[in-house]
Amino acid sequence: MEQNITVIVLSDDDDDCTTSLDDSSVLIVDDADTNRAVAEVPKSSEVLDEDLTITYAQKAHVLPHARYDCTIPFCCTEGAVSGPENSNAAYCEQCFCYVCDKPASTCTFWTIPGFCHCNAHKRSVYWKSLRDKNVMGYLSELNFPFNPQDMDSDLRRAEVSLQQFACSLALKYAAYLAGFQNLNQPICCHSADRRKANCEGCNTQHAKPLEYSYVGVMEHICTFLDEAMKQTTKTCTIMLLGAVKLFITHSSPGNSRLAEAVSDIVLRLLWRVTSKVQTLFVDADFPAAFTNQLLQFFLALPLPPDCRWLRNSLNVLPWDDPLLSAVLKGQNVTGERQVRGRRSEALFETIVVIQARVCKLQQENRYRELVRYLKVVKSDSIPVLQIMKDWIPLYLCKMGDYSGAVDALFISSCGSSCAASRLSLPQFCAYLRILISGHAPSDVPRPPQLDFVPRSGVILKSQPDPLQSSDWMPVEGGYRLLKRLEVLKFALRVLHCNSAAFAHPESWVKILNLHSTSSSNSDGAKESTALAEPDLNFLMRTRATVVGILTELTQSSRIQIPRSFQKVYPDQAMLLLTTQALAARILHSRLCPILSVLMMFKLNPWAVRWLFHSLTVKPNVLQDLLCVVVEELLKEPDQPFLSKEDTLGHSFIASFLCLFFLERSVVLDPNSYPTSALLIRWNESKYPWQRYLRQQLEFNENVHKEAILTQEKHRILQMIQWSLHQQ
Repeated sequence: MEQNITVIVLSDDDDDCTTSLDDSSVLIVDDADTNRAVAEVPKSSEVLDEDLTITYAQKAHVLPHARYDCTIPFCCTEGAVSGPENSNAAYCEQCFCYVCDKPASTCTFWTIPGFCHCNAHKRSVYWKSLRDKNVMGYLSELNFPFNPQDMDSDLRRAEVSLQQFACSLALKYAAYLAGFQNLNQPICCHSADRRKANCEGCNTQHAKPLEYSYVGVMEHICTFLDEAMKQTTKTCTIMLLGAVKLFITHSSPGNSRLAEAVSDIVLRLLWRVTSKVQTLFVDADFPAAFTNQLLQFFLALPLPPDCRWLRNSLNVLPWDDPLLSAVLKGQNVTGERQVRGRRSEALFETIVVIQARVCKLQQENRYRELVRYLKVVKSDSIPVLQIMKDWIPLYLCKMGDYSGAVDALFISSCGSSCAASRLSLPQFCAYLRILISGHAPSDVPRPPQLDFVPRSGVILKSQPDPLQSSDWMPVEGGYRLLKRLEVLKFALRVLHCNSAAFAHPESWVKILNLHSTSSSNSDGAKESTALAEPDLNFLMRTRATVVGILTELTQSSRIQIPRSFQKVYPDQAMLLLTTQALAARILHSRLCPILSVLMMFKLNPWAVRWLFHSLTVKPNVLQDLLCVVVEELLKEPDQPFLSKEDTLGHSFIASFLCLFFLERSVVLDPNSYPTSALLIRWNESKYPWQRYLRQQLEFNENVHKEAILTQEKHRILQMIQWSLHQQ
């Protein structure tokens, strides 16, 4: 059996419109059966090669083609529409209309005078323009600068949707312009006369005024925009911009108040569209040619005067922009570059574009590039940008760069204070947990949602705080944690610049919990291991050192700790530094509630004595502190941190209260608060710490030969003892 060989007819003559089967073509045929008739091809001495011999040939299958490409002779003319030229009206079964892009046999305008599609060919400017409009469909009517070869399924889907939307929107807008009459609103010339009010004569003789409501048009546009959001990125972008072309010229036929309302709605719709298109430009990263076509279309729109500030809103930098690319790669750390012959160029983007870039870099876990970008980018919406810049430390923590995160918290940007000064209490506690444990929230910060209100500008909508997430996970590559001293320096610097954290007792609980024991487990939870009490000489030297450290922090916002500070008792030195900072806090203003803070010294009573001694410089502060502590103790018998079974805790509280009795600068009067309240509610079975306090006072009275208690304080002890005999 012979094998069938398929061959094609090719022509290399593109310049000659009059085409026919001549000697310049190579005819390739199928090898047919021997029983099939074969047409002989005459030889030609001009084109035959001496090595090529054609023995027989068969007519090839003709594929669909334009009329001017057919073997039937065709006459090229420029825009001839009065009638068919020569034999142009003839066609074969596979001829297609160049304009309609359908078989010539089905073309309605093939030989109609004034149209004559049979004369169409690709070398005519007129016919090519007509074909482009036909291929582009409604996109051509909207003046989208696309080419026919650009038409794909996405553009075709957008073209169909926009054409349908244009028809429905025209009906809605026409109904709006026609207005309506409110039949429920009576019209009466005798409204002042109650007897003739709403009379039938007035209602029949006077026409009711027309009312206008743009709400129906607005809802129809919003529905279309919502449908566009469900399409592919390319289709969605074209549908959104095409919709702008259709509603941007809407106005009100009524008074100025109605015109202002319609203008506000149009502006808000335009802002919504441009914001979404900006986001699509960042997310989809369209080819430069397609982006330029969309930008050309948008710049040609007749924007109203109050919308012209959005004229250049679609000038979004591509990801491969030289300046942006250099910033992301770390090759440019300033966000500025010097262009030859021009002023320096800065990385400036709208806040919507910045949001889109932040989201995209987050999704791709490109935290390092995200940090580089946020550090240098500028925008006209500084408050919103500052919110996103404040998350730079968290991104650095997720990368395991804890030292960089701490530095970022204390760097001022956008002309505002540092991020540490704006931390909420939960955020401060979360950063402490990250630095101690090496674990971070699995959630990422979401850029604030934006909305636009005409004459009010962009407004913010709050987003969940990732630092308050309950789902935490180890930081990949974050095993190199900061030393405990560095964490303490970070905490003290935050308390210095953040008034909210400085004032809240929970901040001090977290810091004292960090340094009140000698070690911690892998999750940052402290083990119940007390610190050994240092010798007296160390305590005296350390007091002068920590006072100097905190004084420098107050004056310069920096904290410098000598190397010798941790040589002998490293853990105790850090606890004393924290304790002295707490003393400064109590001397500054009342700290309430304070019992939870004091309980952090339960394992280290020597440190609370240090605290008490630091407060003796202001006896009135000690007096107020006693009032706060007694009030908390008597308020609830069972505190969350002091249960009845906690003998160590009750003994510790008693020893702390005993310091007030032993300190001569503290004046206690049985008839004054808080001593009077303490005596009235003395019940050792209900408040176990009262028994320990009585025993310690009695012990000090018996051990010391001289009177250690003042006369008034001794009288208070006697009243306590007397109340026990009465019970």
